[in-house]
Amino acid sequence: MMYKMLLLLVFWVFVSCSSSDPDDPSEPGNVSWTPFDNSGENLQATPTCPDPENPIEIRYNNGGSPEIINPYEEVSVDKNGENVTVTLGTAEYDLLLSGTAKNGSLKVYGKERTGLYLNGVNITNNSGPAINIQEGKRVNVCLVSSKENYLEGRATGVEKTEKGAFFSEKKLYFTGNGSLEVKSKVGHAIVVDNDFEIENGKIIISEAAGDGIHANDKIEVKGGVIKIASKGDALQSEKANSVIITGGKIAATTTGIKSHGISSEGTITIKENAIIQISVLGNGSKGIKSTGYTEILGGTTAILANGAQDKNNADTSTAAGIKVDDNLYIDGGKLTIKSPGSKAKGINVSGDLVMTAGNVDVEADDDGIKVHKILKMTGGSITVASKKSDNIDGTIQKTGGTINGN
Repeated sequence: MMYKMLLLLVFWVFVSCSSSDPDDPSEPGNVSWTPFDNSGENLQATPTCPDPENPIEIRYNNGGSPEIINPYEEVSVDKNGENVTVTLGTAEYDLLLSGTAKNGSLKVYGKERTGLYLNGVNITNNSGPAINIQEGKRVNVCLVSSKENYLEGRATGVEKTEKGAFFSEKKLYFTGNGSLEVKSKVGHAIVVDNDFEIENGKIIISEAAGDGIHANDKIEVKGGVIKIASKGDALQSEKANSVIITGGKIAATTTGIKSHGISSEGTITIKENAIIQISVLGNGSKGIKSTGYTEILGGTTAILANGAQDKNNADTSTAAGIKVDDNLYIDGGKLTIKSPGSKAKGINVSGDLVMTAGNVDVEADDDGIKVHKILKMTGGSITVASKKSDNIDGTIQKTGGTINGN
């Protein structure tokens, strides 16, 4: 019950952040500062979705049998209560979804690309994914202009991590000017066994017992708005060269122990017009964590790491704004980190921190910046302060730029 109340509260922070008070300690993760604001949340006029071509229409009927319009002899559509299974032929097809399913689902089998048009659909499934895309190739998800869509489901499998409320074996590509809310009380919210990409539209993950968006391959954010309240990682990719954020806005709050805002088993790149706002509350959590290198080349990134040291874990992991197992490159953009949790670090880099441009502002309970190898600085500006330890812990090679607090 306490977790549900906390999750509801942290989601309220970033949904109604325009009325938040940065000095109100009742707001989760708030000390005297919060990363969340309303900047960058207006959807772009383009890209929009192409018009569906002779679509297969599925109209859910609020507990009754769904209405199906299928213009293709080679496509089979089966119904079992509110559960719909579509088996496509060897061509490319568009599916147009609308209406409400109180306890239903959509499962799709295909061979080629599929267009999935969410046109004001509301699907709740109490025993599995609300949408389950099997086989086929890339899935182009159109969030139809001005339409609000809702999916609530649950992960399946022994570990309760397989699939998710919205699952696809193949790449998910999102565009359009509409919105999609996804909720999963068991497991991850959106799971892709391939790539996840968004160019426009709004995705709101209002509750995820696991990860908000979990991709086995690359996550690429080019535009749109993503808001996530999760117990697990907000965005998690399992592959190298795996997270690239060039535009749009990400606003994420995580509450679980060792749950991170953006997590990659490879590299992370932030550049151009990206807006990233992260608040992690769990002990041992990191705002951004990568096992490969991370590069910040532009954009605006704000991170609040309010967790403490995870003393119950064998590796006694400490919280941090950014943790990079390789090198961290900063060549532009604005980065703000506050890590007020007990023994929380601001930036923790196992390799070199190479900075040539940009502005970095860090406050932390423990080390402001910890570099295990060398901080190599030729440009930009760093302002850093530690409450209880070193402002900068590591070797500094500075030939340009400014450091306040070393």
